[in-house]
Formats: sequence, C-alpha cells, structure tokens
Amino acid sequence: MMMNVPAATTRPHERLRERRGLVGAVAMLISVAVSVPAAHATWGKLIVGVLGVVAVVGTLWGQRASSARQAVVGLSLTIGTGFAITALAPAGLGEVPILFGVAFLPTRIAPGPVRAAVMAVVATGFGVLIMMITGSWAGLLAGAAAWILADRFVEHAALEAERNRAIALLAEVEASREAQKEAAAMEERTRIVREMHDVLAHSLAALSMQLQALRAVAAREGVGKSLTGPLDRAADLARDGVQEVRAAVGALRGGPLRGVDDLAALVEHYPGTVRMRVAGQAGRLSPEGGHAVYRAVQEALTNAARYATGSRIDVNVAWEPDQLRLAIRDYGLPPRGVPTGVRGSGTGLRGMSERIEAVGGSLSTGPAPEGPGWRIVLRVPAAVPTGGGPATLDAGAGGGRAGETMVDGPGTDGRLGRAGKERT
Repeated sequence: MMMNVPAATTRPHERLRERRGLVGAVAMLISVAVSVPAAHATWGKLIVGVLGVVAVVGTLWGQRASSARQAVVGLSLTIGTGFAITALAPAGLGEVPILFGVAFLPTRIAPGPVRAAVMAVVATGFGVLIMMITGSWAGLLAGAAAWILADRFVEHAALEAERNRAIALLAEVEASREAQKEAAAMEERTRIVREMHDVLAHSLAALSMQLQALRAVAAREGVGKSLTGPLDRAADLARDGVQEVRAAVGALRGGPLRGVDDLAALVEHYPGTVRMRVAGQAGRLSPEGGHAVYRAVQEALTNAARYATGSRIDVNVAWEPDQLRLAIRDYGLPPRGVPTGVRGSGTGLRGMSERIEAVGGSLSTGPAPEGPGWRIVLRVPAAVPTGGGPATLDAGAGGGRAGETMVDGPGTDGRLGRAGKERT
C-alpha cells in the first residue's frame, strides 16, 4: 500500500523533498563525473553518461512526485542506474545513486507487506553492493543487516515527526476552540451589558428625575422635612443605583476597575472637607480587592455627606506588610440611626461589608473612640506582600521614600474644584 498524505498537511514536506531532490541531483552529477572516466571503453563511457542522466531524472522525479507510486518508480530507477554504473565502472561512484535511492525510498511507502517486501529486496541489494566492494560474503550479511537497522531508524524518525505534527495540529485545534468559546462568552457578555444598561440605568435615571421633581413640588407646597428628607434620600439612592449599574457594566465589558490609585481623584472631587493620608511602603491589591476598597470609600463619603453634613472627614490609608488598612472618620454628631443600606440596592454599610468580605477582608464600624463622629475601619489582604516592618499613619514610604502623602478635598481651606498635595 502506498502512502498518500493530504496536500494541505504536506506542503512543508514537499518543499523539503524538493530540496533533497536538488541535493541528490548534484550528487548524481558528481557521481557521473567521476564514473565516466573510470569506464573502460568509449561505449562504456557513453552508457555511464546516459545512466547518469537517468539517475538525475529519477532522483528529481522521486522527490518531487505528488504520487507515492511515481516516487517509488523514480527512486527505484535511481537505484537501478546505480547498480548499472557500478558494474560498468567499478572504480567510479556508482554507489552514490544506490545509497541515495535506498535512503529515501522507505519514506514514500506506508508500513505493510509491500514495504516489507521492498525493504527485503533493497537490503539484499545493499548487501550485494557491500559484498562487491569488500569482495567477501560477510559483506553481504553485514550490508543487509546495516540497511535493516538504518531503515528501522528512518521509520522511527518519520513516525516521531508525524506524531509531533499531530500534536501541533491538535494544539492548534484546541486553541481555536478556546478562542471560539471566549468569543461566544464575550458576545453573551455584551448582550447582558446592553440589557442591563437599557433596563436598569434608564429606569433608575427616570426614577431619580421623578423624585427630584416630587421634591421640588413638596418644597413649593411647603411640606415639612418629615417628607422632603426621605425624598432626598430616595433620590440619592436612585443616583447611586445608576452609578452601581454603570460600574457593573464597566466590569462586564472588561474595562479597568477603579482601585486604590483612584482614591486621590475621588477625594479631590468630594464637595465637602476631606483629607486623605497615605503611609507605608505601597503594596499591591488584587483588581477585585482594590475595587472593593474604592467602593467602600465612595460609600463612606456618601454616608458622611448624608449623616454628618458639614463635618470634616479623615481618610487614613496605611500599607502594612501583608494588608492594606484604611480608616475613615467623620466628626459629625452621632446620628439617630446607623445607615445599613436598602434591601436590594447594594448601598449602605451592609453592601460595603459584603464587598470587603468577598475579597478576604474585614470591616468594622461604630462611633469614633474619642470625640464625636463615626469611624469605619477596613482591612484587605495584599496580593503581593511588601516585606519590611509595619507602617504607621505618621511615617512610611511612598515609592520607597520615608514620609506620607496628604490629599485634601476641595472643601479644605476653601479651595474649590482642585485638591492640594503635599509631602512631608
């Protein structure tokens, strides 16, 4: 049985066979150039020259033929001319066509009875060639045995190459399959994003506008704070809901999550009086952990604006070797009730605590230990420990330098719309 391999998988091997054919043709020409002078008579020289041309044609045909049968015919022709040249010019290089043909003939025949028969004939012929060179019957056995061993080696190398090609093809198929899965998941994610934005964001935005209009009507009609206060809080919750949806949409789209590095901008745009202090050797949190910290500070500032209006707010960020410790405190009068969020809204202290715990951190809240106000303390484990000793709020390093970074909100010192920064 001849070995026919699909053209799509053999193009690199076809190029390799073409190069081998050119090398073989050059070898045939050298063999003829040496063998022609070694022939005894003029007619012998002429025949050797013609046989050399036939050997070149057989070599090129055997390597470039797309059909395995044609390749076997071409290489067999090369081997036959080699034996003829050896007989006509024993002192020449008739062995070259023989060696070339028998070396590459097995690569064009599939394993089976046909290949076994061909290899038996070739091994016998190779043994005869060695016997003719050495003049000993032992050369026949040695040549045949050497050829059989060489054939086993060539066949093993061919099978190993085929195995490697199959593994590479399988890897390409798996990679293509994974890419298709990722594309399908991205398409589904995009569809969900559109649905969330269209349904939730638009509905919450409309609800916020309606609540603001109702608040304006209530104020115009002289309704007391017992009604306008809840309306204000409901409008704030609706606006927060819009922000929640937009943040979720950004996460689903694969956009970058806001993290600890964005806290300074958050403080800068806060309308009240707030000061943030960062101390310690800066570490690194996971993207989810950094986003949970950002949302916790955002929620804490929102709560402080509602329940401690006009109060100063301190945000202290301390990088420790294995965690980030963040404390937020306001100095307002103790509220009559602690905000715990609205069921299903994701806001308030309950939602804040759930976010922090989801990334392996902890959160504690309660009245400030000294003086009026409310304090929130959260801890989030670092993704990469910083090493070194514990940091304090009054000393540390920003990028390796001792000291602390202080960022003031626009309400501090009467500055509006721009935060001041100082390093001590």
